[in-house]
Amino acid sequence: MEDKKTAVSNDDLEIVEIAEFKRGSVHRKIAKHEMRERQKRHRFYAILALYAVGFLAMILLGIFAFHLPPVQVCVVLVLESVIAACLYDVKTWVQVLVFAIGIVAGIVFDRLFLMLLGTVVYLGAVLSLYCMKRISRD
Repeated sequence: MEDKKTAVSNDDLEIVEIAEFKRGSVHRKIAKHEMRERQKRHRFYAILALYAVGFLAMILLGIFAFHLPPVQVCVVLVLESVIAACLYDVKTWVQVLVFAIGIVAGIVFDRLFLMLLGTVVYLGAVLSLYCMKRISRD
């Protein structure tokens, strides 16, 4: 009779140990997943903040260094950002074509510095969106 009690309690202990092992493993996996998601969010926000700082720097550069009208600078940079959001995942030759069109438009309308700022913002927006897409995919 004693042996049966000992055998039953050993089996119960094995079941409890296995359950504890499984639960600990699951908790570790969940914690690791949450940590990865938190790191993704931090990288996403860092890229977004970096783009915002660059955008603001281009506005200030256009207004104070090149003495361009503030409304014109803001409108062109916002339009370049919107175009970048629409075209960020197209082929590279299309991106180069957009750069060339911007530069040619700047030369034709005597606003080369304005369009150079626009192409820099366009490039920054495309790179930011590409990095954000890659972060969300991982």
